[in-house]
Amino acid sequence: MQLRQAIQEISGMKYMTGSLNVLSPIGKNYLLDLPFLTKKDEIEAVLNDTEAMVDLLKENTRENNLNLLYTKIMQLRDISGTIRRLETGIVLNDIEFFEIKHLAILSEYIRETVFNIGLSCIQIPDLTDVIQMLDPENKRISHFYIYNQYSVLLNELRERLKHNLQNETATENLQYEAELEEDRIRKELTQKLSVHSLEIKKALTEIARLDVLLAKGIQTCEMNLSRPVIGLSETAFTGLFHPEIKYLLSKQHKNFQPVDISVPQSPTVITGANMSGKSVTLQSVALVQTMAQFGFYVPAASAIITPVEKIVVSVSEAVNETGGLSSFASEMLRLNTMIENAHNRLSQLVLIDEPARTTNPKEGNAIVCGIVDFLKQYQVRSLITTHYSMDMNCRKLRVKGFTPHGSKEKITVQNINSYIDYSLEETNETEVPQEAIKIAEIVGVDSELLEYAKNYLKH
Repeated sequence: MQLRQAIQEISGMKYMTGSLNVLSPIGKNYLLDLPFLTKKDEIEAVLNDTEAMVDLLKENTRENNLNLLYTKIMQLRDISGTIRRLETGIVLNDIEFFEIKHLAILSEYIRETVFNIGLSCIQIPDLTDVIQMLDPENKRISHFYIYNQYSVLLNELRERLKHNLQNETATENLQYEAELEEDRIRKELTQKLSVHSLEIKKALTEIARLDVLLAKGIQTCEMNLSRPVIGLSETAFTGLFHPEIKYLLSKQHKNFQPVDISVPQSPTVITGANMSGKSVTLQSVALVQTMAQFGFYVPAASAIITPVEKIVVSVSEAVNETGGLSSFASEMLRLNTMIENAHNRLSQLVLIDEPARTTNPKEGNAIVCGIVDFLKQYQVRSLITTHYSMDMNCRKLRVKGFTPHGSKEKITVQNINSYIDYSLEETNETEVPQEAIKIAEIVGVDSELLEYAKNYLKH
């Protein structure tokens, strides 16, 4: 899986990548092509790079050098096509020579700056030989033409052209000879440059990586993200939050309440009333696990993460990608992915939001219990939210939920979240919390209808 796919599948990834200030087109492509990492040492290596960048950003003495990097990176062009032509031996044209010359001069500025600030994780090759080939006048100016210095013959032909402008036939012959010599030089220059094609390609890639690394470092500082600890067995979070939802709440002058949660190598069932944040908790766990395995710092006060090979998410907001099927049918098909992964012995994190919620309660409860039994059998790290009663042996968490604390303030739709405690607590209860009618009253559902409902609850 690449990051471009995760953006489509994981809630909040589009927001997080959209908030990255990647400066160049090639940097944006590099970002989208980032691989999903499953090995501890690979993830740690990427996190080390991000940590080095964060440390640099916090040093005020580096500000001028960093500003220079921003300016230079903004000038970077995606010349991957030109490099591919060079690798295959196709004779380059003057525009393509210019593109390589521009990159080479730019990379030397950036390489020197990176060295000065001590960012050793970025290894830009030395392209001074390339510059010398494309800049025989040694002016370090990003333009290109076939210089007189490339050929004594070409220089002579051009000098003769200056003095034979009155003789049309002679001029045409000289121009033709000059063009032939220019073509010969282009072919020779392409052959010489092709020897350096790998270094040129690596320079482009490393500057793109630097672009993304700068953006990640800035995002980490601005959003107060933390470095995850990559474990081998434990997955646990403190102060877990969802940046996009936190931002949306802040626009309404509301606060996001972070939560603490661990995800052992077995299923955990989470219960709680509507509006109690169960879905958001699942989305936040998915987001943090995904970000960590792409080498990002994460939205949590602290996080210990065991890498997995697959992340399977089935939430109520999921798009019906099977087209034309009922929500229940498409949900069941999504669960097949989890089952296949388990049968193939792939490590996975499974997050299921209210499975079988759209079918009848008796069968729905049976399906949820069956899912939990399956996950227990295969020891799958998983979280399942439900409104069904769960009289079975598994780990259970309950959202504390609605807590008015004896307040005399009138509770309304606008302030109700201030009276909900989103934290999780262990529970052995088999019955789920019953707060739906209370919330319905708060949001203004007609009292006559609610009285009918309350009468049924009494029986």
